Amino acid sequence: MATLRSWEAACVMDDALLVASELVTNAVRATGLVALQLRIAGPSLYVEVWDDAPGVPEVRHLEADAEGGRGLLLVEALTTRWGVCRPRAGGKVVWAELPLPAPAPLLSPEAAAEELADAVLLERVLDALRGW
Repeated sequence: MATLRSWEAACVMDDALLVASELVTNAVRATGLVALQLRIAGPSLYVEVWDDAPGVPEVRHLEADAEGGRGLLLVEALTTRWGVCRPRAGGKVVWAELPLPAPAPLLSPEAAAEELADAVLLERVLDALRGW
């Protein structure tokens, strides 16, 4: 997940890893031929898994003692939304969207200057107190 670190999206790494694992596992079980892509678009990270199986994954509501089949429930719980699309090249892409935290707002030049002035004043007060 070095890619997520380099994109400064490490904050969603655990969720992205779990979502990717679930989607890839489903694709491998369906066909064995799989491709994974991560991309950032706007305020979201997309996990996209391609396979060439014709079926579409569906969320299953299982009995409490079922031993499997909850992968898409996890995907639903961890993501903003997920879906399936059919690319022209064939197969299908199952995708999931994870929200990224909003970047910190940039300060206006005036606010930055005021914040710097406050810091300088505080430093002078501290210097005076240290010399006391």
